[in-house]
Amino acid sequence: MPTAALSYIDSSGRHTVVLSGDSTTLGRLTGQDLVLNDPLVSRRHAVIVQQNGAFVVIDQNSTHGTFVNGNRVERAELLPGDELHLGSLKGVPLHFHHGSDDVAADGPFRSSYGELLATFRRLREKQGEKSAPAATEMERLKFLLDAARKLNEGSAVNEILGALLQLTLELTGVERGFVFLHDGKSMRLAQGLAADGTVLEEDSTISRRAIQKAIESNQKFSISDTLQDARISEWSSVIINRIRSIYCIPLRKRISTHSQEPLFGLLYLDNKVEPGEFSELDHQLLDTIANEAAALIENVLLAQSEFKARQAREELAIAARIHSGLMSASLPTVPYATLAARSVPCYEIGGDFYDVVVLDDSVCAAVVDVSGKGITAAIVAATMQGILHAQLSARQALPQIASLVNEFLCTRNVGKYATMVVVRLFPDGRIEYLNCGHIHPIAILGSEVRQLQEGGLIVGLIPDATYTSAHDRLRPGERLLLTTDGVTETENASGDLFGAAELCNAALNQDIEKILDAVVQFRTPAEALDDCTLLELRYTGRP
Repeated sequence: MPTAALSYIDSSGRHTVVLSGDSTTLGRLTGQDLVLNDPLVSRRHAVIVQQNGAFVVIDQNSTHGTFVNGNRVERAELLPGDELHLGSLKGVPLHFHHGSDDVAADGPFRSSYGELLATFRRLREKQGEKSAPAATEMERLKFLLDAARKLNEGSAVNEILGALLQLTLELTGVERGFVFLHDGKSMRLAQGLAADGTVLEEDSTISRRAIQKAIESNQKFSISDTLQDARISEWSSVIINRIRSIYCIPLRKRISTHSQEPLFGLLYLDNKVEPGEFSELDHQLLDTIANEAAALIENVLLAQSEFKARQAREELAIAARIHSGLMSASLPTVPYATLAARSVPCYEIGGDFYDVVVLDDSVCAAVVDVSGKGITAAIVAATMQGILHAQLSARQALPQIASLVNEFLCTRNVGKYATMVVVRLFPDGRIEYLNCGHIHPIAILGSEVRQLQEGGLIVGLIPDATYTSAHDRLRPGERLLLTTDGVTETENASGDLFGAAELCNAALNQDIEKILDAVVQFRTPAEALDDCTLLELRYTGRP
């Protein structure tokens, strides 16, 4: 009984899933018959059912849709060679095979050799022959099917390139071949091979001018006999190196528009012994093999790119969890004060942090804002938090702590600076505070709002900077609000800043969650441009 299967290539290689039983489930949820870890694939995305010998794909009300040969479908019968996408046309393509020999070639190649056979017959008829010789036609088709098998056996770029070179050298009979891939700036040699199987490195005998001609025109460039071609009279390197024939075939990306497809690689072949004697059919065969190889390489590169992007997202999520864990999951309690804090990064991970350390005679609270945003700021912030926490726990003086942090940032040349405010509250309401270029702390009692004005230099800018702390006293019920400039410098659609005055108004009789809600309402619909952090220290009075 003919076997039906889905095949696909991802970063770990080529895979085949046999469609056995009455139905095969596809989706992102563990336990599906085919699990695709793509955020655009729904948990239970689609199912393939067998009905009277036919296979039908049925969309399971997925969010982003099911596509067969580029068309979104709710239900469609699958035919051999069909290409299936789940969630997006940019995702990993699934190729449907049905029959004992179907798995030899994927859809794009199967359609290519069918079109090639029709072209072959038209060429023969144009030459005045009633039909193509059966032996010749079968020989060409056998070569093409063998090419499909060899190319599709490769699961990595190097394997596909090796198969491409072997096939094209066999077809053309030339002495050597090279494949170049675009690295973002120029074409670099990816693999070279001689007809005898020797691996070749790039050398000066390769015609760079021929390669440039193919790149500039984005079309195949070929010279069958350099001795008979007037264009080559000025190509000194070709004449000196006695190159008789050259073939340069672009490798293009597949896109949905009818415009020229962007070049991502190039196949180069040349020969020194004899001129190339290629028929139009030979050229068509060569083009078809190159196009199939380009499609397979593109699929592998896309899978690798998606795999790397997924890894980066996963690592970023882990970093965000670590960064969040470094902040107190639950703030400590002390008999003479209550604490509340919240930090909201504008990206997945940010450079703001807060920390609280309880000592036997006081409680210390700190809010820090490292310059910049994202991962680089978060790395510096995590290091600073470790230093700050250790120094506070060791009961170091606040000015000494600031000097230590400043020295660390300046001497390590991390390219970052930071503003920070540290407050030490005693049971009788006395506070000692250190402000290093930070937003002034706000003290709130009833309708009275005041700022603690003393401040000093930012840490991380001036190597020999000195710091001093200041003193104040909180009254029972008075709240001390520490914040970063991501709150006060939030902009609305008109470019107006939230500002310190609005922060004071929002802070009256409101907790930090409602203050953050006010910031979001002020900013909406614009996105946050900086991290926002708030910490509230309320003095309840001596126990």
